[in-house]
Formats: sequence, C-alpha cells, structure tokens
Amino acid sequence: MKKILSFAGLLIMGGMIGYLGAKFFLSGSDTETASLLPGNSKVYLILLLPLMYLLVVGIHELGHVVAGKTQNFDFFGLTVGPFSWKPKDSGGIRFAWNKSLNLAGGVAMMLPNGDHRLRQRFMWFAAGGPLASLLLLGFCFLIGNLLPEGTFVRFLLFALGAFSGAIFIATILPFRAGGFASDGLRIINFARNGPTAAADLAGLQAMTHLRSGRPHEDLPADSFATVAADTSIPAQQRVTMDYYRYLHALGVNNIPQAAALLESVMGRLDEYPPGSHGGFYLEQAIFEAQYRKDLAAAEAALAQYEDSPFTESLSLPLTRATIANLRGDRAAVLAEIPAIEAALPKSMDQSRVPIIRQWVADWKA
Repeated sequence: MKKILSFAGLLIMGGMIGYLGAKFFLSGSDTETASLLPGNSKVYLILLLPLMYLLVVGIHELGHVVAGKTQNFDFFGLTVGPFSWKPKDSGGIRFAWNKSLNLAGGVAMMLPNGDHRLRQRFMWFAAGGPLASLLLLGFCFLIGNLLPEGTFVRFLLFALGAFSGAIFIATILPFRAGGFASDGLRIINFARNGPTAAADLAGLQAMTHLRSGRPHEDLPADSFATVAADTSIPAQQRVTMDYYRYLHALGVNNIPQAAALLESVMGRLDEYPPGSHGGFYLEQAIFEAQYRKDLAAAEAALAQYEDSPFTESLSLPLTRATIANLRGDRAAVLAEIPAIEAALPKSMDQSRVPIIRQWVADWKA
C-alpha cells in the first residue's frame, strides 16, 4: 500500500510539471496562456525555478521548526538544498554547506523537551510542514488574484503556489522513501497508535531520556528489545532500538553485549539515509578506541566517516581525541579538548556528558 501511495504522489507531481510545461511552453499563442505569462518571461521563469524550489522547501521545513517550537522542541538543525543551519555551541545559529545529496530535499531536526504528551506533540510537529505549504499556496493565489493579468509577478506567484501545492500533496501522502517516513505517514501512525507509533514513541522517549541527562543504565532496554524483535515494524526503527540497547549495555558496563549490538547496527546502516551514516562511524571509532583499545579498528571506522549536517559538533573532535589518546599523542589530544568542552552543553546525549568530562579530566592529568 505504501508503494502505491508513493507512486501516486510521484504521478501527481509529474502530472503537474507536465501540465505546466505543456501549457506554458508548448501552447504557442494561446490567449489564456499569454494573459498569464507575459512576453519573454519564460527564460526568467526557468532561471528562477531553483530559487522557487529552495523557497518552497524552506518554508515547508520552517513550518516544522515553528510547530516544533510551539510544542517545546529544541532546534538541532535545518537543511534546505545545499544550505544547512545548526546551533552554535556558544549560542545562536551557524551556517554550513550541505554536502549530502540525500538530504537536499529538506530536513528539520528537532527533539522534544520532556516526555509528556509525546504522541500529540509529535503529530503537530509532523503537521507543521504541510500546513506551511498549504498557507503558502493560499497566500500566493490570494495575492496573485489581486494583481493585474499579464504581469510576470502574478504568474510567478501562481507558479510558486502550484509548486507549494505539489509539495503539500507529496508530503501529506503516507509513504516511506529513502529511509524517511513522509509527514502524512507519521501523522497517521501517531493517530492510529499502533506498533509503528509505539516504536516511534519508544524512540522519542529514549531521546528525551538522553536529553535530560539521566544515566544510560536507566534506559528501558527491555522495551527496546520488544520493538527490535517485532518484524511488523519498519527495519530502520528496529535498528534504532538496537542502538539504544547498545547505549544501555555501555551504561551497565556490559562491553561484549555493547560490541555485539553495535556490530549489528553497523551491519544494517543501509536502513538509514546515506547522509546520516557519519555519526555511526564516529561512534564505532570511539567505541573501538575507548572501550576495546583497538587502534586499527578505530582508525578504519574514522576513515569511513563523511561529513553531514546530521553530525554533532562534539562527535568529530571526541573521536580524534580518543584515537590520539590510544596512540599516545598527548599534544593531539589536548588540541581537541577545547572543541570538546565547547560542544558538551549542546550535545543531544547529555547522559554521556559526565563520562566524557571524566575522560577529558584524565587526558589533562
């Protein structure tokens, strides 16, 4: 069913593009078309298409951010096409280039504060993007209808509105593609409150647990194991549950179990979008260096890392420091410590912060 809905979404978008192309570029001197698209504006429209795409996708993602803020979510990143924004360790927002094509469609990364009403709050967060697209559609057609016929601005507003409408349709349809669930699918899953919603809620509860700084050993590992064993739940969510089980195993100092779980996660990384793999390779490198003291394995994991907007600012300097410490390169370790200390307050996993502070203290001693 998901494949059918996904295909339907692609057909709708393709149909709209084909219709507009035939109407405005192949219809010649059609009177109605001429009144919409003046004179020699076709070239300008083509040149503006990339900007229109960025604007429409950007407003959609900002809709998620605004909705998240109303539901007491913390902001961790926004990616639109080649552009990305992340919170600075010292406060404020910093710009970075997005080098991952898999994330070019737009991603708003936010996490909830507290674990109350998670299902309802995340439904609003998921709905924020489509609502913003719908509002942009209405605004463009309302203002466009107030402008004189035959003006380029009028046509541009109509085209922008149609583009936003296509984004609304494509995101409100319930389907999963490229490792991501559509906004519509997330809304439906949470409304139904079935196994997939339970898995999503387990993930959200884990994230709020980590954000609150409660110890890893207090994570509900049994609940995660139940979700991970349910084959009716999408594979990506089951892999995520095993990652949280890995953190729990670290918390109770069961290193063999942690190693087995991390190996299982790394073997199923294809369930995630390629742009999100970098953080897992850094985690593997830290584990091999700090817990297993295996320099070759740590360096091999680091070598597979590719930069991504999903990577926390803490992860890379921490990885370099753990590997340098294993090599006995004290100068290299000390060089990474300022970046580590600056990034700790903004880390998504505050449960690990006391552990890392102890590592840093040992490295300084």
